[in-house]
This record gives sequence, C-alpha cells and structure tokens, in this order.
Amino acid sequence: MASPFPPLRRWGQNFLVDPSAAARIVAAAAVSPGESIVEIGPGDGALTRLLARTGGNLLAIEIDPLRAGALTRELAPLGNVAVETGDALDLPIGDRLAAHRLAPPAVVVGNLPYNVATPILRAAVRERGAVSRIVATVQKEVARRLVARPGSDDYGYLSLETAFFADGEVLFDLPPGAFRPRPKVTSAVVRLRPKAPPVPGVALDRLLALASRAFQSRRKTLPNALAAGGSRREWERALASIGRLPTARAEELSPEEFVALAAAGPGPEGENERP
Repeated sequence: MASPFPPLRRWGQNFLVDPSAAARIVAAAAVSPGESIVEIGPGDGALTRLLARTGGNLLAIEIDPLRAGALTRELAPLGNVAVETGDALDLPIGDRLAAHRLAPPAVVVGNLPYNVATPILRAAVRERGAVSRIVATVQKEVARRLVARPGSDDYGYLSLETAFFADGEVLFDLPPGAFRPRPKVTSAVVRLRPKAPPVPGVALDRLLALASRAFQSRRKTLPNALAAGGSRREWERALASIGRLPTARAEELSPEEFVALAAAGPGPEGENERP
C-alpha cells in the first residue's frame, strides 16, 4: 500500500515494497497463534499487515509519528495490534512487553534502518528472557559480520559478541529493488536465536573486554594486543594452555577459544600472575 508520507533521511527510511520478500520474512519468523511479536520499524506496514494475520499479538514500534498514526488507524481495530510511537533503543523489549501486557518471550521482526541495525540487534540478543528469536533485514555486509566464523574476512568483534549471546544464520539476500527508496547496497535477512552466554556476571564482562582489546589490535599477535591486561609472557602461557602458538591473532580464535583464553589468562588485577 502506497504511503502519502515521503521517506525521511534522518531516520534511514528504506521501506520494503516487495510483497514476496515480505511474505518470506514473515514465514521465516514462524509465528504461532497467540505468540507475542515485536516489530521494529514497521514503516508503511508491508510486514505489519502480514504479521497481524498470523494470529500473534503484535506490538509495532515506529519512530515516525505520521506512519505510526496511519498504522494505528488501519490496524488497531483488529484487536491484536498495538502501535507505539518511539525509538526502539529507548527501552528494553522486556519492558515494552510488560507495558502492553504481552507475554514474553516475543518474536522480534524488523526491516531495520541501516544506521541503527547493529545496536538494535546487540541489545535484542541480550534479552534472552524477553526474546525467543529475531528475524531482521540488515545491510548484507552487517549480516555477514554477525554470523562470521574464524578465518573469514568478516570475522571480528561483532561476530564474536553475537556468538556469545545467540545462534545466527543468514537466510537470504534482498536486492535494492525490494525497497523504496532504493538503497545503494544489497540487504540480507538474518535469524538470531538468543541463548545463555558462556560465562556469567563479571566473568562475562571480562570476556567481552578481552575480545574487544584483541580485535582493536587485530594485526598484532594476541600477546601484544592484550599486553595492557597482563604481561606478554602470561598471555603466551595462556595461549599455550589452549593449544595456540604465541603468534596467534584474534581472527584465528573461535568463540570457545576466547572463553578458554579468558579463563586461563591473567586476571584484571594480575591475580593469575606467575613468577
């Protein structure tokens, strides 16, 4: 359905207009009757109308008040659709579900604006209690980084962080012609399933900090890249304990190896330091 409202650049609006693509995305979400759904960035409603027909209870979050108003007038009378005007990053999904009396966990679906897709997904995968799965359209390059494995050119901190919190896969690509206005890049649909992180609490914070330092200096060997958090010799010993040479670099280690390295390496105050 054509919208009378022009797309606005400040919100990164590229609306899905291909009906077959919309149907594939909704099918990939596999919503069951009565299940809660959170759609982020419904725009002109290409996904929203299909999601409303699944029998799920849908909360659509739209930053554009004109589009939010139009969707409310059209779909709220169905009884299973609520439209909220606001920024998806302002509140956790769990809080939004509670405010609308929707039962967690929810299926999160969205054609995400390229400029905020990564922070939205990084936040959503951490809400395992509130989110069962995420099916989202993002820039193809971002999709590849989200699910990349060691040895790939796309493997980096985002890949590692995502792997700590979710299992992910790229489902299919969407060409620029599937959107209005046409973006200059190809998009891809990803599916992420939140899971328990590999370690709890403070240990998780330390693991993420270690991974971040490692990839910030990805051209360096790990003992050099991590030197701010312990001596080179300590990191060489830690690498040896997980079967890695001191010449190893960040992009070579799997998520599981990073977990093992964090456990074997020197602590934040040198509590693992050896003479």
